[in-house]
Amino acid sequence: MLLAISHWIETVEKSSKREQTSSPLTLVSLKQIQLGTGYIYRYASAFLFLSLASLQFHIYGELTEEINFYPYLYGIHIPCLFLIGPFSYIYFEEMSGGGFYKIRILHFLPSVLSLLYIYLIRPADYRLPPMGLHTLGHNSEFEYSIQLLLSFGVISIFTYTISIFFRVWQWKYGSKDKLEFSFWPFLWLLVYSLSVVTLFVLSQLFFMQMFILACLGLTSLLSFILLFKMNHRELIPNFKTETRLARYRESRIKGVNVPQILQRLDDLMNLEQLYLNEDLSLPILSKRLDLHTHQLSEILNFHLRCTFRNYVNQFRLQEAARLLLERPDMTILSIIYASGFNSKSSFHKLFQDRFGLSPQNYRLQSK
Repeated sequence: MLLAISHWIETVEKSSKREQTSSPLTLVSLKQIQLGTGYIYRYASAFLFLSLASLQFHIYGELTEEINFYPYLYGIHIPCLFLIGPFSYIYFEEMSGGGFYKIRILHFLPSVLSLLYIYLIRPADYRLPPMGLHTLGHNSEFEYSIQLLLSFGVISIFTYTISIFFRVWQWKYGSKDKLEFSFWPFLWLLVYSLSVVTLFVLSQLFFMQMFILACLGLTSLLSFILLFKMNHRELIPNFKTETRLARYRESRIKGVNVPQILQRLDDLMNLEQLYLNEDLSLPILSKRLDLHTHQLSEILNFHLRCTFRNYVNQFRLQEAARLLLERPDMTILSIIYASGFNSKSSFHKLFQDRFGLSPQNYRLQSK
């Protein structure tokens, strides 16, 4: 639950920061591409950990038999179980710089259907049998269906995790660059997650005594992630940067993928700050993107509705505005060159057009 709250707050802060730092044109274009994915996709990581928290609460309720005091809550872990796989995949897509448009809403259908089944079919006076009798031989028809749904839910998580594992493995060994620094820890994390899921599969299908061990593995994994987050440390250093590059190269082999190019553009500007290079040109940027100059020019003109020069100048103007406010010790001439501009006259005109004030008045107004 703490992880869910933490990721919720983090997503709100990141959304606010992205709107401030990203180029307005890039931001609008990416939002149009992701239109329809909605609220649930943006907060996928928070919903993932919320689903895991609900699962843990239900497990505790079953083991202590306290769930019998709240009979209307029995079975709520089944829909949550079916949500973990899709939300894990979306979380992975976000971590690796992918597009949320790749996963369809149909992935959430099993969760919705299981929720309807549980609350429409469950007997009104149902009580959970003691753990010692919680086996297939002593189950009623309803309990048998619950165990069947549990098995399918855990297998669905196993399937999603396996697909993520092979995707990362493919990037790891398909890349010409050295990616061990971030990829190996992520692969080990996936292997551990798969081991936990495998224990749940085996306990549900064959050997219920392994259930406690599987629960211990899940709790240990979440505790490990929480400790890293509390200490403000990255669980997988540089994973997002390296996987975005690997994903981008993969898309370039298959053909021009506009969303990936726009995302890569945004990374080059915000993470590497290429706009600070006053010699940055269309050919240089095209080379970094493995594109022909006319391809990049067409993407900028058609999707962002701007020229290369206007696109780069937006980042330079944002940087200049930031320095004017945060660095009162710097002269305006120093800020011009520190922001990537090489012409004083063009800077003043562009700044006036963008902010409606001269650089001097912009700085004075903030005091």
